[in-house]
Amino acid sequence: MKLLNELKIIGTPLLIILLSTMLLLYQNVLITSASVIRVPEDYTTIQLAVDHALPGDIIIVKAGVYSGFKATKPLTIMGESNQTVVVKGSVVVDADNVRISSLKIILEESTGSSTALKIMGNNTNLVGVIIESYKDAVQLGTVDHEISGTLIEYSRIKSGQTGIFGACKDLAIFYSEVESGGLAVAPCNYLDLEFNRITGDTAVSSSLWSTGYAIKNNYIGGKSTGIYLDGDHHTISNNIITGGGGIALGARGVIVENNTISSSGTGIVVTKENNVIIKNTISSGGHAIELTGNGNMVLNNALTGGRGVNVESGYGNTIAFNLINMTGNVGVYLSKYTGDNLVYGNTFWYCYNYEAADESGKNQWYLENETHKLGNYWSYNKAPDNDGDGITDAPYHIATTTGLEILDKYPLARPLVNPYQTPSTTTITQPPRTITPPQNTTQVETKWSKTQTSTQITSPGVYTSSTTQETSGVMNTQYIVISSIGVVFILVIVFILLRARRNRSQVG
Repeated sequence: MKLLNELKIIGTPLLIILLSTMLLLYQNVLITSASVIRVPEDYTTIQLAVDHALPGDIIIVKAGVYSGFKATKPLTIMGESNQTVVVKGSVVVDADNVRISSLKIILEESTGSSTALKIMGNNTNLVGVIIESYKDAVQLGTVDHEISGTLIEYSRIKSGQTGIFGACKDLAIFYSEVESGGLAVAPCNYLDLEFNRITGDTAVSSSLWSTGYAIKNNYIGGKSTGIYLDGDHHTISNNIITGGGGIALGARGVIVENNTISSSGTGIVVTKENNVIIKNTISSGGHAIELTGNGNMVLNNALTGGRGVNVESGYGNTIAFNLINMTGNVGVYLSKYTGDNLVYGNTFWYCYNYEAADESGKNQWYLENETHKLGNYWSYNKAPDNDGDGITDAPYHIATTTGLEILDKYPLARPLVNPYQTPSTTTITQPPRTITPPQNTTQVETKWSKTQTSTQITSPGVYTSSTTQETSGVMNTQYIVISSIGVVFILVIVFILLRARRNRSQVG
């Protein structure tokens, strides 16, 4: 009886500790071990596989046609190929840290749904996914639920109405193709678009409060407008932009650099302040650049259009070192609602009708300070440069209806830019017509797992799992750990019994 009491006194606290340790270790095994679930071998549908999966599991889907599904936990869902794994119906991501790759999602009007993929979780990754929707393709969050961290790579998205839209921030799209009958990429705060092909009635748009867009190295085609941006501090660089209108800026602090723009309408429209338009090549049916804002800089561009630069209203803008080449109406036009604009260092090359016109008389057509006296080169200016200082011997008169004498006091004898030189064109790497994820080994990790599972992409669009943690392997690991805990528990009990027996012997 005394032995039993001693066992209770000594063993009960240890027993509690051991049982707690076993429970924690068991839960840790379940959480940190990512199982691989195969469809249709393990479960016949993707939804059943999702329902039975644990956070961090990997679901590999074989070739076939499947119904839509809802991901309610952090998972990796991988198709063998986006050509052979087809999901007919809508897909919903309602959890954080979900990765979907190499699937084709098709949404037809008969399904009753209007959106092919609805993402309501943060940090969703789409890689090598094809989405075809009769109406809307990808919705990111809602007005009441903003999401963040969506990444789309090597994917193709085609929609009848809207491509990508919603309430989101930190959206990144790389090496992908978005084609839409309406708006291709709609407002999202902190947008990063690089090496994509984006087409639609309007290709890219933003909200009033957007900031920090990076739009680089894309082909962008907009039937009405290529890019429309509000907000502030965006960068648009190294893109090829075609369509009705090129870029419309209702934003401040934007850098537009080294783009090639071909449009039937206006190349770039600027309605706000402190933007920089630099080193672009613009050929337009309307005006190459239209300004109605203040404090903007138009520098080192090659401009062809109805008017090279048309300033309907604006103060304190700088127009310098541009090639204004064979415009159809006026090279640079400053309306009566302008003032304090500075125009110098430009090459006006045989612009039809007028090379320049100033209807306010409050602007300056040359740079003059302690170190520089620099006007513009006018192809129609025939005044000589007898002293060889690079400035013609007579000022150049700017056309005006004000009755004022408006002069370029220091017209250049030679152009600063060779008008016959072919302007540098933007070269970008466009996504392939057949969307294939990169041919390398991708580490698939989840924040719930301390282990890594590698997935080797061995052929276009086909994923071959090389994970060593199959479902059976996970179960074996759990069995070994739990068995080890059981052995330790038995040894501790034996130790307690032996100690109690020794104490009893000493007392006796």
